[in-house]
This record gives sequence, structure tokens and C-alpha cells, in this order.
Amino acid sequence: MSPANAKLNAFPVFLRVDGEAVAIVGNGEEALAKARLLAQSNATLRIIADNADPELLNFIATAGAVHVDVAYDAAHLEDAAMVFAASGDEALDRRVVEDARRLGIPVNAVDRPELCDFFTPALVNRAPVAIAIGTEGAGPVLAQLLRVRIDRMLSPSLGRLAALASSFRTAGE
Repeated sequence: MSPANAKLNAFPVFLRVDGEAVAIVGNGEEALAKARLLAQSNATLRIIADNADPELLNFIATAGAVHVDVAYDAAHLEDAAMVFAASGDEALDRRVVEDARRLGIPVNAVDRPELCDFFTPALVNRAPVAIAIGTEGAGPVLAQLLRVRIDRMLSPSLGRLAALASSFRTAGE
């Protein structure tokens, strides 16, 4: 198939997470990276981490995330809109993936694309404008390079402009 006819294996969507729980299982750098990314949303972060790293504990305290400070159990995933398996332990990540799928919750296993129901894009945030750059998990470094270039191109006030445009739209209704 020529590049002009190439088809995506993963279709990009934006999932509503405002007020929804997003579960992150892990206690180290991988979990912290996902938590920082998701903190850009209005999701309620539920971080399942016994023996959490000090940096993750600091993030939990400052971000107001819910900390489940016990060993992982599938019950911790219930009612989550999505799940991240970010433990760095392949066996635990596989268990989290299996549990999430059994519960009907989309799941992402960090750095294990073969286990992912969805991929986390590199994100340019000018809320409510968001630009997501994805590579289906194949090239996260490339996605980050593109994110940096796009981020530099866009004015920090783009979000305010979009909010203003939205207010005009709702005023006419």
C-alpha cells in the first residue's frame, strides 16, 4: 500500500474524562509520567501504588490524586474510564491488562504496545484545543519531536481564543 493509501491501525479519538476516574497502577517513574500527563485533564486520578517513590508521593499530594496505598487488586479498577498499567513489572502489567479487559475498561500498558487497547499521544495542550500526535506506539520519540515543533508554532493564547469562540456559539442558541 502506498503512503497515500496507508490506513491507521489505531483511530484517534478524544475520550471524555471530566469527573471520571482514571486508574494508574505503578509506583515509579512510568506511573509518574502518566499521572503528569493525565493531570492536564479534569479526570480524577486514582493511583494504585504501594511503596510509592517519594516523587510520586509528592505528585499525589500536590495534584490531589487519590492514592490507593496497598498491593494491586482488580477491584481498584472498578468504575474507571480507562486504566494505565505502569508498574514496569511485565507480569503485573499483564495482570492489570487482563483485569481491565475483563471489566470492559480500555487499558494502556506503558512501553508494551502489544498489550495496549489505546496509545497515549504526545500532547500539545492549549485547552480546550488539544493536538495529539500518535505513532501507534511505534515511535514515541518521533511523536515528542513533532510535539515540540507544533508547540512552538502555536500561541499560548490559542485556548482563550477557542473559549471565546465557544461563548459566541452558545450565545446564539
